Amino acid sequence: MMAIGYWHYINFIYLETSMSTLFKFIKAALLSIFIIVIVLVAFNWQSVNRLYSVVTLFDESLVVNNFSNMKDVFFNKKIDKQGEPYMFDVALTPLPDSFNYRNSSTNTEAFLTRRATTALLVLKDDKITYEQYFLGTKSDDKRISWSMAKSFVSILFGMQVDAGNIDIEKTVGFYLPELAKSGYGDVKVKHVLQMSSGVKWNEDYLDFYSDINKMGRVLAIGGSLDQMTSELVNESAPGKAFHYVSMDTHVIGMILRRVSGKSLIELLQQNIWNTIGMESDAYWLTDSQGSAFALGGLNVTTRDYARFGRLLLNNGAFNGKQIVSAAWIKAATTPQAEYLQPQVGKLGYGYQIWLPPEAQQGEFFCVGVYGQYIYVNQKHNVVIVKNSADLGFLDELNSKQETIEFFREIVASLE
Repeated sequence: MMAIGYWHYINFIYLETSMSTLFKFIKAALLSIFIIVIVLVAFNWQSVNRLYSVVTLFDESLVVNNFSNMKDVFFNKKIDKQGEPYMFDVALTPLPDSFNYRNSSTNTEAFLTRRATTALLVLKDDKITYEQYFLGTKSDDKRISWSMAKSFVSILFGMQVDAGNIDIEKTVGFYLPELAKSGYGDVKVKHVLQMSSGVKWNEDYLDFYSDINKMGRVLAIGGSLDQMTSELVNESAPGKAFHYVSMDTHVIGMILRRVSGKSLIELLQQNIWNTIGMESDAYWLTDSQGSAFALGGLNVTTRDYARFGRLLLNNGAFNGKQIVSAAWIKAATTPQAEYLQPQVGKLGYGYQIWLPPEAQQGEFFCVGVYGQYIYVNQKHNVVIVKNSADLGFLDELNSKQETIEFFREIVASLE
């Protein structure tokens, strides 16, 4: 019995020693992992910080400030103001008190508040009739364009078409052999411009795993949008249906870079900022390789958005000089297939520029998510710019149509 007790004691001591050793090993391993994590975070702090900023970008308490300070979140490149700016005269006129939408009257002030408006500027006959900034923002804030940038890219693209450097009837693969085996390879450039590429893409902002949200994380961690583009596949025939694919605009930007030998930032600097009297510097978000976030990364003051709108209003001319052809403006603002036509309750689409339901001749707009607008009405010589941080944008068609009716009421009030 004593022998058995002795061996039990020995086994207990052995087990206790083994457990103690195991706990020490686990503790050391956890400490090592912790140190490795700290080191990795330290060496990749910018990427970690950007990723965190992307995740919290749309937090209700942060979104207004974030939309005016995107350079603090992403890689970016500056676009410098050049020369004397084109200055607008001022002839202030109050906004209409209300407007009609869906057979009911909507109070203007309540609408601006509900849509988290941060800036509103109205231009009539080259005069500012209304300019106001909200929610603590200022006139010199560089406001994120989101998808309004697509319309800037369209104008840069039109310049290359005007110069004979691009044929929109050719395929993407003709200009970009590296995309020949992707979903874009056999797609005509025209169909990419019209958001009818047929490429498989999920633009759902509420789906963490959607392509549009994956793209944001690629930007945050320093990935390449060119590489992401090359991995996309097609899911339907091109030129048959409208399907909004933000990466289509990145492909347009890739073609621009290839045929011009210049970056989008250089093209924007030389062909727009240097030529139409922009008042302020701007910047364009980029990926880690310095490629512009073509589909939504411009950051511009509200007044300079209005100057771009004035270029569209005047059919591509600035003070008598043609910057881009009137033919391109016409093509870019004209739906060229039945499935692109505006109808009752349905928006129309040209080349990266939208048309409202039941659009009048010469009525079109640039739009970005969360309520960014450049509205143009050529018949009445009006440009309206609206910036917002509207977290209710997901009711997208309704929010766009309501905003267009608000703009139309402003136009009518100025006659």
